[in-house]
Amino acid sequence: MSNEKNVLVLGRERHLVDASTGIIEANGFHAVGVTRDEEALSLLDTGRFIAVLVGSGVEWESRPPVREHAAPHGTVVLEAQRVPMQTVQEHVSHVIVPKLRQIP
Repeated sequence: MSNEKNVLVLGRERHLVDASTGIIEANGFHAVGVTRDEEALSLLDTGRFIAVLVGSGVEWESRPPVREHAAPHGTVVLEAQRVPMQTVQEHVSHVIVPKLRQIP
């Protein structure tokens, strides 16, 4: 499998991870969603992903290892942010998907 359009989603709440992967896939990407750091790091080590989306609920101490495992493969790290008056779905649709489209 090439990494052409694969996106990894790491979040803490399964329903939000699933909603995010659904939106990403509806926009022409292949998305894999996980809730555990170990799963994310193992998948990142495969080098198959153009980007990893780190959900806003992922603890700060979990983020440096994600960046460290993404860097050797050129995987872009996108960090979702909680925005008042905006749902996770709106944030993924209006902020994350446009950023994914900009990745060469």
